[in-house]
Amino acid sequence: MNIKKPKLIGMVIAMSLFAMVAAAACGGGDPEELDIPVNIESRKMSPETIKVQQGDMVTLKINADEGGEFHLHTYDIEVEIEANIQTDFYFIAEATGRFKITYHPVGEGEHDEGKHDEDGHGGIFKSHELAPGATFSYGIEHYQAGETIPFHSHLWPALNGNIIVSKDEKQIDAVAIEYTDEAATPHEIHVGPGTVITWTNNSSVPQTVISGLHADMVMDANGGIDKDMDMDEDEHDDEEAEIEIGFVEVQPR
Repeated sequence: MNIKKPKLIGMVIAMSLFAMVAAAACGGGDPEELDIPVNIESRKMSPETIKVQQGDMVTLKINADEGGEFHLHTYDIEVEIEANIQTDFYFIAEATGRFKITYHPVGEGEHDEGKHDEDGHGGIFKSHELAPGATFSYGIEHYQAGETIPFHSHLWPALNGNIIVSKDEKQIDAVAIEYTDEAATPHEIHVGPGTVITWTNNSSVPQTVISGLHADMVMDANGGIDKDMDMDEDEHDDEEAEIEIGFVEVQPR
C-alpha cells in the first residue's frame, strides 16, 4: 500500500500526540514537592479529598478553628494543631491507595506532658519536625535502667532503632545517632542512666524522633522490630474520640 508522504507525516504526528496525551493521563514523571492548603472549620476539612501521586513530597498547610490532633491513618502520622495557627504536616506519598484522615479535638488542659503513657507511642520523648541538619536530644533517667526503648521517625518509619539501658554500662556522657536517607545509625545503642542521646537529621527531608514503635511494627522476642505482624485495631487509646474528616488519595505514578 502506498501512502503519500504528507499523509504519512500527518499520521506520525497524530500518533505522537496520542502517545503524549496517554502518557499524561497515566501520570508518570518525577515526584513533585507539593504545598497544599487545608482548612478545618466546624470539624470539616476542605478539601475533603487530597489527591497526590506516588513519590510526591507533600506538605499540608493546615489551619483549624479548633485545636486537636490531625492523624493520617496507615501512614500513621500525627501532628498537634493549635487553633488559628498554620501547621505544616509533611509526608512522602510512598504507599498508594485511599487513606483516612481523622481529627481529635483537644480541649484546654488536655495537652499536658503526662497525656501519653510511657509504654505507649511518644510516651517517653517526641520531637517536633526536624528540618535537615536539625537535632533533638534526650537524657536517660535512672528509673529507665533495664529497659529497651524503641524509637522511629513518624515521617519515615524505616528510620528506627533501639536504646538499651543497663545499670552495668559505664557512664557514657553522650551518644550520637544519625538519620540518613537509608537508616538510623547506629541502629542500636547501649547506654546507662545519665547519658544524653542526640539525633541529627542528615537525611534530605524533615524527620521526627519519637519513642515507641510505628503502627506497622512490633517488637519481637529478641528485642528486634518485626514489620509483618498486625497491630491491634485499638492501638490509639483515644481513637473512639477521633472524627473522620477526609482522605488522602495516592495514585500510582
